[in-house]
Amino acid sequence: MSNSRTDTIIIGAGIAGLTAAKVLKSAGRKITILEAADAPGGRVRTDNFKGFLLDRGFQVLLTGYPEAKNFLDYKALNLRSFSPGSIILNSSGIDEIGDPLREFGSLFRTLKSPAGSFKDKLRLLILRLKLSSNSIEEIFSKPEITSLEYLRTAGFSERIISNFFSPFLSGIYLEQKLSTSSRMFEFVFKMFSEADTAIPERGMGMISAQLASGLTKEELILNEKVSNISGSKVETASGKIYEAANILIATSADCMPLPFQARTIEKKSVTCMYFSADSSPYSKPLIALNANPDRLVNNLSVISNVSSAYAPVGKSLISVSLTDNQSFTKSDLLEFKIKEELKFWYPDCLSWEHLYTYHIPYALPDNRNVKNDIEYSSLRINDSIFACGDHLLNGSINAAMKSGRLAAESIISK
Repeated sequence: MSNSRTDTIIIGAGIAGLTAAKVLKSAGRKITILEAADAPGGRVRTDNFKGFLLDRGFQVLLTGYPEAKNFLDYKALNLRSFSPGSIILNSSGIDEIGDPLREFGSLFRTLKSPAGSFKDKLRLLILRLKLSSNSIEEIFSKPEITSLEYLRTAGFSERIISNFFSPFLSGIYLEQKLSTSSRMFEFVFKMFSEADTAIPERGMGMISAQLASGLTKEELILNEKVSNISGSKVETASGKIYEAANILIATSADCMPLPFQARTIEKKSVTCMYFSADSSPYSKPLIALNANPDRLVNNLSVISNVSSAYAPVGKSLISVSLTDNQSFTKSDLLEFKIKEELKFWYPDCLSWEHLYTYHIPYALPDNRNVKNDIEYSSLRINDSIFACGDHLLNGSINAAMKSGRLAAESIISK
């Protein structure tokens, strides 16, 4: 047993915990972060596997996120952007839809695309213009309905909902019924429309690494899983005890230590399978959306088309994402099913080499009811114990950062 005293113990070095640490350190507070894993980042980490950079699940950074703009140095991350638009995979073949307001050259193919009617595309333009005039605060103050209800009420046809919105939003929401809050739809659509969709040149984990930069070994303690909190003391699985005036729980909702573990957790899971190929199935930095209603694969992306650093020279890195619970427990069976589905559009997929599969049971909190702000008092469990995390607001990097900032400010304001 050992004893260490500090001002604030932060449990969890994910995006929320690292952001809180940054704010507390800037205020001159002494901190100790206890992280169960062997590196910081939580759900936002990148692994180097055989020379490939594998994000733990397909993820992107929406550069319009207000909190990200405040806390991250985009230039240092060497951001690489996706092109506006998407590739649409359907029973007829391969289609493409763009964003003519940001890439005028895509106007003709977008108007020509059978993904939706001309009226659908006009409604998309009107929606973009409407949301550009709405602040984020206004969006999150609106009544909530499901995203599917929202799209139907806005007049979009079932054709564009099934061909575009469903696979596009399913990749973000990690659920195919589009039961996620309409507030989340407007927020995400606004962020996608107004700024870039990007990844750091060397992986999403560089976001976590940048937030963690400047932390000493004494401030960031890895491989130290917290098992219990009692008063001002934190006990770890290794038997160590840490003590602090304040304790901030910055874990995901399903990993909170005793006695604060929730009995039931509403969450979204995802499976992400990575493949290597000698040649790219397509050349553009676009996400390909599977519009088939009985799909197994929701979307795929040739990550190396966006950032060549993700793959060794002469190789392409392909990310394939599957949302909702999958019944396949063996990776070889899942690989077979994926390739059987994709070979209609990309016959060469049969020669792709499977690299790694990530099954992520808790990828996002449930987003049926979301908000963008929270009172300091709601981040306070008792006089000395606080909580933060995107599950308290909405499932996004922006919300994780915001909750961490607000929790730190709450501690400072005591």
